[in-house]
Amino acid sequence: MNQQLIFNNDFTLAIARQAVSFSCLVSGLKVFCYIPLPAEQQAEAFLQQVKVDAFHWEDRAEQAIADDAYNSVGEIWL
Repeated sequence: MNQQLIFNNDFTLAIARQAVSFSCLVSGLKVFCYIPLPAEQQAEAFLQQVKVDAFHWEDRAEQAIADDAYNSVGEIWL
């Protein structure tokens, strides 16, 4: 386990951003990650599916962070 990266298990809907959000600590700094809502799926159903697939999304976020794929405000969009 990478001790420099800790996921907070706080998946929520970010309706204003049309995404599911979750956060992690990267070397002590909180980073917000977002997964865009698919147009063809209900937001609540997608949130539940993301929670079921949490390890997959955390792996993707870990790779994006390793690739330094932050946007201009320090967020990760998957």
